[in-house]
Amino acid sequence: MTRPHILGLGQSNLANYCGERRSVPGSDVVLLGETLPLADPVPGGTGDLGSVWTRLATPDRPIRVTLAAQGGTSIEEWAPGGPCFEMLQTRIDAGDCKGVTQVVFQQGEKDTLLETTQSDYVATFRRMYDAVVDRIGQTPWLLCQSSYRMGVVSPAVIAAQVELADTIPDISAGPNLDRLGSDFRRDDTHFNDAGLEAYAADLARLLSF
Repeated sequence: MTRPHILGLGQSNLANYCGERRSVPGSDVVLLGETLPLADPVPGGTGDLGSVWTRLATPDRPIRVTLAAQGGTSIEEWAPGGPCFEMLQTRIDAGDCKGVTQVVFQQGEKDTLLETTQSDYVATFRRMYDAVVDRIGQTPWLLCQSSYRMGVVSPAVIAAQVELADTIPDISAGPNLDRLGSDFRRDDTHFNDAGLEAYAADLARLLSF
């Protein structure tokens, strides 16, 4: 089986704000053209703690990760013209997305705070998605269902994420992360070690590892 190359896009729960740091032998991460061993905090994320990537990878299940994740970011910031999209463009230009086999997108907590509507989230995500596909080509996406922030969830954000997975052929519904409540969060927003393990188990199942 070919080792998967996962492009991780989104906000803090993908970006090293979770749980204890780990490292995994045999897996790697690509940053600005350089290949490095996979270890927390994973290069390409803005946090300095642990990640789901070092739980998803195992010595018997190696992966390659290109991580482009920014804490506290809205879907609007990921659309063309926004700072996150510009950051991603830099990574694409550096060749970090060459050979990507799967995209995992996990974002939504900031839009809970902003009270983003379902229609606005859908329209903005589509602009971002079309621009990414134009640059890296067609590849399967997992779109996580994610809106939980400080015990509050957004039905509008979740409905938007479900709608997108239902209507864009290359997008599948990712893990329902809102089901992981405060017992799985270190600060009622970011995952603790139990949350990371649950998240990784869902990703492994959905990615058919």
